[in-house]
Amino acid sequence: MTDKRLNIGSYCTTIRTALALVWFCGVFAFAEKMETSIQEALYLFEMKGETSEAIKMLENAALQGDEDDKEKAYFYLGKIQELSDNKTSANFYYEQSLARTNEVAKAYWLSERESATSTKPEALLRAPIQLKTPIQKTFGKNPTFLLLNDGSICKIKDDRLDIITVAPAYQQIFNIDRQGIWYQPADQDSLVFKALYATTPNKSYPITGITHFWAEGNRALVQTERQLSILNNKRIVTQIEDKYNGCVPEGFFAPTNEFVLNCTDNALHFISAEDGSTKKSIAQFDVIKNVLIDKSALYLISGNYLYAYYPKQRTSPIWKISANNVESIFSFEKEIALLEASGRISLIDKRSGLTRKAIRSDASSIYPLAKGTLGLFSDEGAITAVDTLLNPLWHFNFAKPIEQAPIYTNGNLYLYFGDRKLVSLSPHYYGKKILLSEILARQAADVTEHEEWEDLPPILDSLFKLEPGNAEGWFFKALYLEQNKGNEREKQKAWSEAVRLSGSNPQATQLILSRYGKAIGAKFVTMLPISPKTRYPQFFSSKKYLYTIDPAADRLFCINAESGEIRWAKYIGALDNSPVIENDENTLAIASGYNISIYDLNKDATPVTLQLPGKAFKMDVTENAIYISTWNGFLLKILRPDNKLAWSRKVFSVPFLHSKSDREIFVCNLEGDLVVLEDEAGQTLENSTRKIPGQISHLLSTDSITAVASGNKLYLFNQKKKDPPLQILMENAISSLQIIIDHGERKFLVGLSDQTILLYSEAGAPLWKYAGKNAIFPKPFVKDGYAWLDQGNEVVGISLKTGKTEQKFSTPGGAGTPFILNRTLFSASPKRLLYGFSL
Repeated sequence: MTDKRLNIGSYCTTIRTALALVWFCGVFAFAEKMETSIQEALYLFEMKGETSEAIKMLENAALQGDEDDKEKAYFYLGKIQELSDNKTSANFYYEQSLARTNEVAKAYWLSERESATSTKPEALLRAPIQLKTPIQKTFGKNPTFLLLNDGSICKIKDDRLDIITVAPAYQQIFNIDRQGIWYQPADQDSLVFKALYATTPNKSYPITGITHFWAEGNRALVQTERQLSILNNKRIVTQIEDKYNGCVPEGFFAPTNEFVLNCTDNALHFISAEDGSTKKSIAQFDVIKNVLIDKSALYLISGNYLYAYYPKQRTSPIWKISANNVESIFSFEKEIALLEASGRISLIDKRSGLTRKAIRSDASSIYPLAKGTLGLFSDEGAITAVDTLLNPLWHFNFAKPIEQAPIYTNGNLYLYFGDRKLVSLSPHYYGKKILLSEILARQAADVTEHEEWEDLPPILDSLFKLEPGNAEGWFFKALYLEQNKGNEREKQKAWSEAVRLSGSNPQATQLILSRYGKAIGAKFVTMLPISPKTRYPQFFSSKKYLYTIDPAADRLFCINAESGEIRWAKYIGALDNSPVIENDENTLAIASGYNISIYDLNKDATPVTLQLPGKAFKMDVTENAIYISTWNGFLLKILRPDNKLAWSRKVFSVPFLHSKSDREIFVCNLEGDLVVLEDEAGQTLENSTRKIPGQISHLLSTDSITAVASGNKLYLFNQKKKDPPLQILMENAISSLQIIIDHGERKFLVGLSDQTILLYSEAGAPLWKYAGKNAIFPKPFVKDGYAWLDQGNEVVGISLKTGKTEQKFSTPGGAGTPFILNRTLFSASPKRLLYGFSL
């Protein structure tokens, strides 16, 4: 009986194998037949001139062949029709071939021919997909599934949404793909798998407290606080207790059938999808921040380096290169596209690690677009498409940034801006045809140049419907409102939008900023070439030059104070996330990590670097010394100009503030313990300890008075007496504290959290109160009898004598903390504009 069953099974297996071979051979023969048919059609056309027969054979291949056959057939049909001067037909066939090609060079060639055979401009935007409710999550690619806020699960197909099912209320969905849906019910007592179109769950797993989930095909990796599980849609393959707590799944490495975990030991662990075993790991000294799995290769960012690995061959790196503040990495054709926080984009050769090309941009994110193009997305809503050498192809501005990565599915491209629609873009646009919005912008420019103002509004209305972030359009609208004495608020908005959006359109930037500067009465308005991450640059000066630091780009800029133009930029070394920076007119000190670098602003020399016993917390630069306190409670004194360490003292075990006063240093930790050190050797003075109630936020000293801020209270200590301090109660918490000199007298300038500014005498007498609003940093810059403060769309000068506003400068695009040098007031907007106003 057993032998009979075996024979029958063997017979059935043989039959199935034979049928499979017949099917495979048929498919192979058919594919071969299509290729032969295409070659025969070319022969008939080129050698025998039988055009109609060749076209018929190519049309048949386009109808019956696979995607490669279709791409070739449409390609040759397009060439034949163009040679016959049938541009409409040629254009159609070129479009069809372009939509299917996987060759970069051919895509660029086809886009040129598609443009040459068309008389229509490119609208770029296609009809949007309307959504019932906003998107909650997006899953997968080819196809892409959407989970909407109302629980609907949809699939994008041919520029429309198919609603597949509705998720039960309150469940948490981890993944949706062709296999099905992985989710956790409302009571969170299990993990459930349900086939995509099934009405009931297929399998339930007793797994709770899920922290991370990763699905690959019919396998899934599930991480809880104390357990790692590997599943398929039928059973639990294996479970591992405790070993991988805190790890985060980074992806699936197909060549070895392993999941990749990024763990707290600064290592990538490769977990077998078959049994959960670990056969290899890739360890680093620093935290692994970014991981890119690209076929047989793996790339990671750790510390300030990009590493390349071939994990199937070995776990040591193939190469490594320097990479600072990396935001994201993508595989882009034969290179890696790397975006740094500074906006610098580099193309790195995958095999050698050599930089093929690098540019600076205002991009805050990058994503592949059409074949062979990369999209640079800015925080202002701009998209700039570049080619494989990072040369710009086309530019478009939506006036607001995307809220998630572009959805590229089934050959179509969609953008989501957080509302109830998906914006559909022409997926194969290469910038060869002029955009319709660009034609309208040219019309608006012509109408403006001829001052035909009555014809401008309808053109602008049409332009903004197509491209809401067109900087030139907003510029022309601002000119129109000025000419027609329009509403002041509308005029300010038009100028603000024109200036904000001009930064991502270099062709229009200078014209717009020049005209804008005249409109607001500025000496100049220029664009600072700093990274998008540095939103409010701070300024300092040395002699006649202005300086600013871009921490995200690790660069120091020197600016011409007369024109606002950049004189030079210098790399200052990789900075950590919270560097401490102080300066005077001769020296710049930057403490990052466990080191301090001291620059002489009067010399182009290598900075002096000293090691610190801890990470810097606060720093003061005086005429004779630099004082540094650390997070672990040390105070250091560095002598100038030699920049030698004078002494280092362990004062507290927690961070503290310090203030130099004559021959003494007042030190107060954040918990309110105040002591006094003598300056010469840093020794604690006897009987100098005091206790201040509450958390301490500010500490400043004059020669006779020490001021300490705690919450909404200001304490003034007379240093020569042991009397209790004078306590001044504020209406709100103190956010800034300064000592200023006004007519030879020392006074305290106080900023509160509600943006109120107050002035007190050294003895604590109130002098005036100013109600501020909309300031980014409510700490005024004091110069020549005025306290200068940004107030949103203007910078005001407050008289130190009266506390009243006596000067104003308009900054419709917003402003940051002002700075004054050579009778010019400088302020930078959050959009990286540098204003210069003559005083």
